Amino acid sequence: MKCSLLFTGSTVGSVVGTILLERIVNFLGQFYPSLDQPTYLPAVPFFDRLFTKNVSAALPCGVGYSPAKARFFSLVLGGLIHPLFFVVMGTARNYPALLLAYAIAAFARSFWTGEHLNFYVVSTPKKPLGVLLGCWCIGSFSAPLVCQTLMAEGIAWKHFYLGSLVISAIALSLTIFSFRPTRHEFLADRKAALDAMQITPSAHSPGTDTMIPLSHEEKVRDSSARPLLLALSIPYQWAFSLFAFIYSGSETTFQGFIVTYLLTNRGSSPDTVGYVSSGFWGGMAAGRILWGYYCTGSVAVHRHGLIQFLICVSFLMTILIWFVNSTIENALSSAVVGLMYGPIFPGTLGLCNDVLPSDVHMVSMAILTAVASAGSAVFPFVTGVISNMDGMRVFCYVTVSQTVAMFVLWLFFPSSLPVRV
Repeated sequence: MKCSLLFTGSTVGSVVGTILLERIVNFLGQFYPSLDQPTYLPAVPFFDRLFTKNVSAALPCGVGYSPAKARFFSLVLGGLIHPLFFVVMGTARNYPALLLAYAIAAFARSFWTGEHLNFYVVSTPKKPLGVLLGCWCIGSFSAPLVCQTLMAEGIAWKHFYLGSLVISAIALSLTIFSFRPTRHEFLADRKAALDAMQITPSAHSPGTDTMIPLSHEEKVRDSSARPLLLALSIPYQWAFSLFAFIYSGSETTFQGFIVTYLLTNRGSSPDTVGYVSSGFWGGMAAGRILWGYYCTGSVAVHRHGLIQFLICVSFLMTILIWFVNSTIENALSSAVVGLMYGPIFPGTLGLCNDVLPSDVHMVSMAILTAVASAGSAVFPFVTGVISNMDGMRVFCYVTVSQTVAMFVLWLFFPSSLPVRV
């Protein structure tokens, strides 16, 4: 029961992060277009006097929005918050502290998995979303492998989390180096912000014209309300959201309970069973990286049938785990499930972008990300509650049912790309 409650902490952190993400990102992206040089200070009245000498008299004063600056600071903010998870986990002395740590981790991840980053990735020429998600899985593959090795050597598991702070520092440094706004991005965002300014009669100097920008909140409401309503009115948006909810819940349930299932129902060794989780994530990393490299051009046309095949193989592997009483076979099946699951989520995002109108792509990704986060928390929690009452055998019932549900739901998605008029 306590293990399943940890997923509730993740749910709370994810929900809070999803709710606050847009406001925080919009604030972090504000800047003064009238400046000749980019600044990393917040665009708030308190700092106005710092910019007085640099503001060109020929340019209007006002606040603009820079997507590059917003993306950079949101990623850095997530990189600063997430290490708190390792600190709390490494120093926790009671269960509420562990619950808080999971909430912090989910809140920080919301800044990395938000729609602004996914939309940026799919808008790049090579669209390496599968590779990006695959690299994420490499970390998930390495972590339990290293932790299991340390525990087998008699090292306390808490030291693993404290040692991970070094990885956090490296990740933060790479984020700053890779995503810092360039001069070209600043000039492009500056030009767009200046073009968005409107000329209105000055309230302080009658008879003169002063450039007054639209309120940022008004621009956000005007630009996001209509796409959101349009996205929610499209049946395919709801279908993709339901699929993402089930898939994400299935992925998290499988990797979260496979080790417990093998310990309780298969009598696996505690010293080696942790490697099964690494096998699952290793397979998923390989699947997503291969998908990112090869699912382009003509391969994307066959995406529907390919993902249908992957779901079928995943179903067969869960059946083998259910009926074959062998730790080795179950471990191999888990790795195959990870390999098959790897391309499903990036493939779903790609099909969603192809099916839905371009006007709702960013909003659609935001909805899918939020719904997927909810699924990754709800299904493991429900599975944990049921397993406390009926034993870990329900793990197989849940995973098999989820693969069947994904297979049936995928049948309703179009197998050919729509023609835009």
